[in-house]
Amino acid sequence: MSADKLDALIERIASEHGIVLSQDDPVLMMHTLNEVLLEQNKEAHAELLSNYQAILEENFNRWCEYSTKKSNAIINASMSNVQLTRDQFLESCTQLIDEKIKSGVDQEIYDLARISRQASIINLLSAVLVLVSVVLVFVILS
Repeated sequence: MSADKLDALIERIASEHGIVLSQDDPVLMMHTLNEVLLEQNKEAHAELLSNYQAILEENFNRWCEYSTKKSNAIINASMSNVQLTRDQFLESCTQLIDEKIKSGVDQEIYDLARISRQASIINLLSAVLVLVSVVLVFVILS
């Protein structure tokens, strides 16, 4: 403790308590000892706080890495689920389109076959009428 601080302390004790202390008074020794202990305590606390801050920063960095890995895993899982859902949706849409086309084509083929059958029957009847007409004309002319 510097001499100026010690003198200021002696003056303060004298003014507040009315007791004059000498430079070699044991009370001043206790005061100096308390100051040394407080300084050591202050240094120890500063070191503890520094260590605690380092531990917190390390844990924060680990947590950041962990949360980044976890969020990336969740994003990747979501992306694969979205792709799977999209693929399933596209497959079901393709099947529905195929079924619609097939049923439409089947209906058109059925309609065309029916019309062709009707046309064949009409042609057959026409041919029979022509034949009957030719036979009649032949019978009448002969």
